[in-house]
This record gives sequence, C-alpha cells and structure tokens, in this order.
Amino acid sequence: MPQHNQTKLAHRRSHSHYLLRYQLRHCIRLGKGQQAMFHPPQSTTWQRIQIAYRSFPLYASKALVDIWWPFVTADELLFHVVMLLSSIDLARTSGTTDDNSEAELFSESLSLLRGRLADPTATTSISNATVAAVALLAALEHQRGNIRALQMHISALKSIVDQAGGLSTIKAENPMVANVLFWCALVAINEPSLLPLKYEDVLQTVDDTEGFSLLTHDGGEADLFDLGLDSQTAYVLHDVQRLSRLYTSTIEYGSPDQAMNVLNQLCMILQRLLTLSKLPDDATETPGLSQNCRLAGVIHVFTSLSGYFPDPTMMLHALVRDIKVSPTRMINAIGTGGHLLLWLLGVAGITAHSMPERAWFVGHLVVVVQDLEIKSWETFRSNLVKLAFHDNFCDVSFQMLWEEVRRKQDALDLYN
Repeated sequence: MPQHNQTKLAHRRSHSHYLLRYQLRHCIRLGKGQQAMFHPPQSTTWQRIQIAYRSFPLYASKALVDIWWPFVTADELLFHVVMLLSSIDLARTSGTTDDNSEAELFSESLSLLRGRLADPTATTSISNATVAAVALLAALEHQRGNIRALQMHISALKSIVDQAGGLSTIKAENPMVANVLFWCALVAINEPSLLPLKYEDVLQTVDDTEGFSLLTHDGGEADLFDLGLDSQTAYVLHDVQRLSRLYTSTIEYGSPDQAMNVLNQLCMILQRLLTLSKLPDDATETPGLSQNCRLAGVIHVFTSLSGYFPDPTMMLHALVRDIKVSPTRMINAIGTGGHLLLWLLGVAGITAHSMPERAWFVGHLVVVVQDLEIKSWETFRSNLVKLAFHDNFCDVSFQMLWEEVRRKQDALDLYN
C-alpha cells in the first residue's frame, strides 16, 4: 500500500477511536454537586454504521436496528457495554488498539453493573437493559476466552432471568431483549447440546406472513414426510422451509414488527431443533437421517442469525463435525441419489468453507450431483430451494460451493 494511503487509513482509524471516546464522554456530564449524569446521545448516521449495526448481536437489518438502538441509548449501563464492544470491534477490524479506552469502558461497565445488582430494591436492578448488558458481557468473555468470567456472567444471567419469571416472560415485555439473551447465552456457552436459557412457549408453528414476494423462489417445496423423516423433525423443518421463504424479504424490507416476528420464530425454531438433537435417532428406518437433518437445520438457521458479534464459528464447526460422523451409514441405506442428501451436504459444505472437512463434503457432492444429473448452478439452486434456502442470502456461498464441486468434477474427469 502506498505511504500516503497508509497515512490516510491510520488517520481514519485514529479518528474513529476519537469519535467513540467523544460519544461516551459527551453523554456522561457533570450534574449538580459534580455527580456524573447520563444523557442519551442524539442518533447519527455515524453511530448507526459504526456502533449500532456492528454491535448488534444478531444479523443486523435496518428494521431490527431501529428497535435495538433507541433501547441501547436510553440506558447508561447498556450504552457503556455497547461502546465497549464497538471499541473492541474497531480494534479488530482496523488493526489498531486503544487499550486505555477499552480498559476504561470495561471498568466503568462492571462498576455500573455491580451498583445495580447490589441494590435489589432499585427499579433498574433487573431491568431488561441490565439483563441485556449481562448477556453481552458473557458473549464478550466468550470471545476473549475468559472462561472463569464467562461462567460467572452466565450464572448471573440465568439467575436474573429466573427472577424475572423466565425467558418467555421477558419476551412478552420486550421480544428483542429475549432474543438477544437467548442468542448470546447459546453462543457463549459454545455447546450446541446445551441451552442455558430456554423459551417456555416453543411449540407454536410459523405464522406465514402474507404480502411479501418470494424474491427468487420458485414456490416449490419438498414434502418432508415423503423423505422418511420422523414426524417431529419433519414438522420443525417444515417451519424452517416456510420461514426461509419469508426471511430475506421480511428482515430487509418489512416493518420492525414484521422483522421482529421472524426473529422470534427463528430463535424458537433453533431451540426446537437443538432440543430434538438430544433425542436418540431411532425414529426412522434410515440410520442417522433425522439427526443429520436436525443438525443441518440448526446450521441453516444459524446462518441467518449470525451477525458481527458474538461469533458462533466454533459452535458451527462443532456441528459440521457432528454431521460428518454419520452420513456414511445414511448413504449406505438410501444411496446418493436423494435431494435431501444434496441439501445436507450443501448446508454443511458452505459452513465448512475454512475447515479441512470442506473437501470431504465437496467430494461427496460430486457423486450426488452426478447421480441426480445436476449440471448447472440454476438446477443445483432449485433443488436446495425446495428444502430450505434463504433467498438472496445464501446465493454467494452456495454458488462458490457449486463452482468448487464443478472444478472437482473436472479434475476427476467425471464428465469425460
């Protein structure tokens, strides 16, 4: 990089750190008697781009951030924690650090949290903002690898949620906070089979919202019962199918209420899939079929939920390895000419993009696409759409996988 460009880049990074410090100090002013008072900041475009979107713990769309950001800026503790996350994220993406600012924000965040939790009679002691701040701190310690602090925050989070009446009680009052708690706790604990926080009302099926185009969907859906799945897995994956058809159009172009409805359902479907994945896989005649579909469903939903922070990569890699364990038994039972197997290998394959296991999934996909006589990206995509596919959200990663499969085919000279 030319020297003058390096100078400009360093200046922009330094300026961003300055703006973060300015935003915080502008909101903490001395009141009467020299006591610090919190004043909610005025929302700006810079705040939304640099702080709101990148500190939002789920996939950040405008509709969801419009709900999240006013909630953050109205509470001193939560605002401090989000500023801390923004400072850390800026350091990671820019390659520069401001250790003093991070240490100051971290110390002040913990001080504010201790003050609230030490006074159980205070109206803000277990407010929704306080619980959200604890969840974000737990996710932060997961990112840092600070296991002792992570366990402390998770324990505190579970205790606070129990005092509030459970996750579903919080959701009834503030769905955004409930989803943030569920997601941060799940990713922070880093064990797909563990659910630190659970919704109590996860049996509802998807509300198929009217009024949205299906973008590039062709409208066809595979009948999951015809594919040999057990009824519980088929029902929940059918909800995944339906929600996938609505996801992009609603999250990107719907109203905040519509986007929140989709987010609620995604989180509850994820809980249902993870709960089912703990059950023994003896409900069908095909070994490994239902369990692999549950795990692939989890990965598929994770893809749409994942944002900048917290990073679920470790958990996704664990799920990919779990899927890789048993397909051989399934393939021996049903062969390689099934569309369900194509979807399973595809979902795991795009998630394994940086893993050694990627080559294993690509190699098996070569055989499957040959047996299904799939010779184009358009045909490959249409088969994925019939099972579950996030419109305009998975296209790039799946097309890259398809091109890799074709290159592998050419290398093996299968078509010749």
